[in-house]
Amino acid sequence: MSVASMTPSSLVAVSQADIFRAVNYKPHPGQRPVLLDDHRFQVMSCGRRFGKSDVGGHKLLPEAFLAHYKKSELDDTGKRMEYWIVGPEYSDAEKEFRVLYDNLKKLDVPFDRPGTYNDAIQGNLHISLWGGKFQVHGKSAKHPETLVGEGLHGALMVEAAKVKERVWTKFIRPTLNDFQGWSLLSSTPEGKNWFYEAYMRGQNDAQRAWTSWRMPAWMNPHVYPLGATDAQVRAVRALIDANVEVSEEMIARLSIDPEVVQLMLDLTEPMFNQEIGAMFTEFVGRVFSDFDDEVHVDNLKFNPEWKTYAAVDYGFTNPNVWLLIQEDPFGEYIHVLGEVYQSGLSPEEFAEEVKRRGLAPAGLLAFYPDPASPGDTRIMEQRLRVKGMGGTGGEIKYRVDAIRSALKPTRANNPKPRIMFDRSCINLIREFNDYRYPETKSEQRNEIEAPMKKDDHTPEALGRYFAGRHLTAAKKARRTRQRTADIGR
Repeated sequence: MSVASMTPSSLVAVSQADIFRAVNYKPHPGQRPVLLDDHRFQVMSCGRRFGKSDVGGHKLLPEAFLAHYKKSELDDTGKRMEYWIVGPEYSDAEKEFRVLYDNLKKLDVPFDRPGTYNDAIQGNLHISLWGGKFQVHGKSAKHPETLVGEGLHGALMVEAAKVKERVWTKFIRPTLNDFQGWSLLSSTPEGKNWFYEAYMRGQNDAQRAWTSWRMPAWMNPHVYPLGATDAQVRAVRALIDANVEVSEEMIARLSIDPEVVQLMLDLTEPMFNQEIGAMFTEFVGRVFSDFDDEVHVDNLKFNPEWKTYAAVDYGFTNPNVWLLIQEDPFGEYIHVLGEVYQSGLSPEEFAEEVKRRGLAPAGLLAFYPDPASPGDTRIMEQRLRVKGMGGTGGEIKYRVDAIRSALKPTRANNPKPRIMFDRSCINLIREFNDYRYPETKSEQRNEIEAPMKKDDHTPEALGRYFAGRHLTAAKKARRTRQRTADIGR
């Protein structure tokens, strides 16, 4: 099919199916429901290699013909139909852009020259048709200054889970107001962040403008010819958990694609569930996915009216960590004001370094150390004349969860997080960005929910503070409530 000889009146009869047929695109069964759906806001949680770029690029293709049909109207009103493809990097946006660009070339659609560019390396992804009446821009969320312009008729957010929420709320969603524009948010999950909330909005019948799908990777027959079902995956998982060898005969009897089984054997269960099964889990990727330098980091000052504590993680080959912490008088907000992060120090030298840096100020009430090194704690107590507190042990999951909770807004009507970090805490900031869960079986520790033993020194120290200062009291309260409930039965 070529548009060279077509008139606007004939284009009105051209359907999505006609266009897809002309470019020889046959959506696979997982892609078809999305392309046929007419909800304004769509969310796709996809496994790797599902084919989400094909969906996004082809969703934009009929819009080019709609703009041609409306050209006279757009000319009369001085408007244009503009669309964005926004990804974490230009290279992410380029995938959907390439699908659209290549299909327009295949259909002999005349690009505006100048005005059309295809250069992801230089960040110049732009399609212009019909004298500028149809425009598509590929954009990077790393460059918010580019996320400005006129109202949009539609937007693709690709790998949306890797993009900060404010890119959607501040830069994209408002631009859809002018023309009641649509959006497609597609991504492989990254924990239960804002993309998860958008997905859940699509599952809520009360949110009539929204819809969402979970699309496991195995729905793509081009990559996984034999496919799989959730039930088949659960059956294989039960065999793996029971340490039963999953033989070729067993795989054939289950009628599951062998590559799906191999991925289950290679990856940790949470990693497989997220990356292949498109499920939302807390135990993959960044441990502190809510941590955001632009939200949680600021220039903080010591407040003599606030309570002062410290958190400690001992080391020698690994770094010794000391974090100076303050709480407001009501215990609502926590500020981490400074750090010592240095290896090769004996306990005596560590204490002297803390004093030298002024991180054991007058009024320091206590410090919260690793309970595994009581001898080091006694030395620190003697040198700093400050009490080392107990109750800092327990499962790492609870300490991590306590930090996660503090990274979130204090209340629903208050966007300020409970915990903030001073810019001087450069090692803490780095580790909070890099601290991760294992991806492969070889990296996994005994506990399935345990992060990797890497980039964990400042999180360990801060976790000791939460365990000893906050978590213990919370656990006691829960136990009291449970005992009361048991007595009442």
